[in-house]
Amino acid sequence: MRVSLTLEMKASPHREQAWPDLWEDCLWTFEQAEQLGFDGLLVQEHFFSEDGYAPSMPIFLSQLISRTSTARIGSYIYVAPLHHPLALAQETAVLDQLSGGRLDVGIGSGHRVAEYVAFGLNPRTRPSRMEETIELLKSGWSGEPVHHDGRYFQIPGLQVQPTPAQQPHPPLWVAATTPAAAARAGRHGANLAGASVDPAVHEAYHAALAEAGYEAGSTRVSNPWSITVTDEDPEAVWQRRQHLYFERWDYYRKIRAEFGDPDLDYGLEPSADTYRANELIGDADTVLAVLEPFVKDLGLTDLVLFGPHPGVDLRTEGIESLRRFAAEVLPTLRSW
Repeated sequence: MRVSLTLEMKASPHREQAWPDLWEDCLWTFEQAEQLGFDGLLVQEHFFSEDGYAPSMPIFLSQLISRTSTARIGSYIYVAPLHHPLALAQETAVLDQLSGGRLDVGIGSGHRVAEYVAFGLNPRTRPSRMEETIELLKSGWSGEPVHHDGRYFQIPGLQVQPTPAQQPHPPLWVAATTPAAAARAGRHGANLAGASVDPAVHEAYHAALAEAGYEAGSTRVSNPWSITVTDEDPEAVWQRRQHLYFERWDYYRKIRAEFGDPDLDYGLEPSADTYRANELIGDADTVLAVLEPFVKDLGLTDLVLFGPHPGVDLRTEGIESLRRFAAEVLPTLRSW
């Protein structure tokens, strides 16, 4: 199993910090994670958030290219329908070349209405835009002239250069929280960047893979977890950090509910303990015991660790948490 780290890279009302200092702390943490043995370093993408959540992904990927040497780097995720597919193919090809072939490309349809509105797009077109974007992205990576007459794009023989360092293209991950999105990833033979432990999501992915003629085991499957390794009473840790946990998870509840789609709406009423189940807190044995059945039952090949919560001092409490995870949990995960 491979284990990657992602950070949200956004301002917290609980810790005042200048933007360059926040970003430098995040980049430093990614550097430390490579030294601790994490396999991948994943940068998120959002637009126009009040807290500056995950801005300008390619800039930070470029920084990681120059500041790391062994870990894979990747997007987690490009909100693909907000990009021109061939421009995205060109950008990621350049990043792959600069990194020496260390880039993984994760794409998804996003889950924030405001971003679609800002780009003048109807958020209801997310699924069809994703389908067309995946096709064009792979065509662009080929280096051959692209002729395309689609619903959203008309391409009159444009050619993307350079081509990626990795051939035929960098590993492509498609994000999914619902069976329909997982099936899309399977139809295209992409790796699944899952964000759900619902068996139906993973069953839809593997069924679509098989139907499209891809061999079982030919792709990778990931899922994210927010984990705190500690010998302290988990409930005491929860109570002490509850305000940080709440802010992390209530953001996703709110933006997903805005779509009005029951498949996306968590259906939760925010309260003090609404998100307790989203946080895996305990000693190493407890953490591994919780993760093992999910890894085996869902066929996971990758785990994405959601790093320290915004508001945590990354250079003290944050890095100590990562060091403990790396020392006590990571070796066992890597052996699975």
